[in-house]
Amino acid sequence: MLYKIGGKRGRDRPQAKDPVIQALLKFLFKLVTILLLLVLVFKFVFGIYRVNDTAMVPNVNPGDLIFYYRLDKKYFVGDTVVYNFKGQTKLARIVALPGDKVDVDEHGLKVNGSRQYEPKIFKETQAFKDGVSFPLQLGTDEVFVLADNRDKAADSRLFGALKRSQISGKIFNLIRSRGI
Repeated sequence: MLYKIGGKRGRDRPQAKDPVIQALLKFLFKLVTILLLLVLVFKFVFGIYRVNDTAMVPNVNPGDLIFYYRLDKKYFVGDTVVYNFKGQTKLARIVALPGDKVDVDEHGLKVNGSRQYEPKIFKETQAFKDGVSFPLQLGTDEVFVLADNRDKAADSRLFGALKRSQISGKIFNLIRSRGI
């Protein structure tokens, strides 16, 4: 019987991997993991929207970048929200909540019979000729939204109250474009 002395031959040993390749693979794995987590967070928790229209001028300008939170479904009057209407993403301010009675007449906006003071609005609130009929009673799952640039925007005066399911989220941050 022949016995092999000294163990395995040199070519039978597992070869040690290059440390540079190992470090590069670890880095790529971490990078892919971080990118995947960011995509998941911005898909289900947060959202980003770049404003393309003048509906919220002068408070929000075209080119501004909006960050919104998707999980908070408790809305208040004055909250600015991102919503979807006919396949388009839009931006508006909530002016009435479920159960409220909204009226727009020649003197402006009334909610539950009270004239509304809106210090951030610089143009009069008027009803659209082809829009909804006022007064409008909101249902249990509806909110009434108006854009800040009232004479240039399509909002609830045109298409009626929004269902909460149409709202994508509540804005928590705005980054000005500054002409970039």
